[in-house]
Amino acid sequence: MSTDDHRRLFETVDLAREVQVHPATVENWLGRGYIRAYRVNGTGPILFDLDEVERAFSMLGPKKMRDGRRRGAKGRVVPIAVVATDRAGK
Repeated sequence: MSTDDHRRLFETVDLAREVQVHPATVENWLGRGYIRAYRVNGTGPILFDLDEVERAFSMLGPKKMRDGRRRGAKGRVVPIAVVATDRAGK
């Protein structure tokens, strides 16, 4: 990966928490070839790209791959902007 690569990389447990599944589910997705894993310079922990996981969800659908987020048939996720302020609210 180059330094200009802007991947959102997560370790197994963190990715599982992000998409609300058990870490074993993430390992199953990897084993079935639904997603890819990375290692920085070939060493260290296994990392997963959240954007690739999201693409896999949309391509494979809920019959092959489900995320743990329960939104219902009409549910949708809307991005929000987060503004950091200090505790004094300045």
